[in-house]
Amino acid sequence: MESFPLADGETAHVLLAGDTTDLTPIRRILSELPADAYGQVYIEIVSPIQIRELPRPAGVNLTWLRRDLVPHGLLVIAPRGELIRSAVSAWVAEWMPEATSEGGDRIVLWVGCNASPRVGALYRELASRLSAAAPGE
Repeated sequence: MESFPLADGETAHVLLAGDTTDLTPIRRILSELPADAYGQVYIEIVSPIQIRELPRPAGVNLTWLRRDLVPHGLLVIAPRGELIRSAVSAWVAEWMPEATSEGGDRIVLWVGCNASPRVGALYRELASRLSAAAPGE
């Protein structure tokens, strides 16, 4: 597991997203973050029985995305990865605008739920965007 070392005075802006199969790596990442880290964690679940407490820095918000609460036509629950894709896309639109040229806090981005084709496509898009924003790193 990669750790997230920060330079002196650098703050971590985090986005972690996954489903219940990703709780172990998400817990590990949260435990390695500095106390002043801020950001968002999205966990996609099927029912409220899957909700667990996740220790995290005070500035990191946790949102449980319940697939059983989303009407999807005749489907009883939303397709796996759909809520993660929507939530992460909205976060990226707000916190990673295309035309940002100034430096800022270090973004720690981790996206799980890799069994979902929806999330896989989103991951590839984010990886491409991040590598284009940081040429030579």
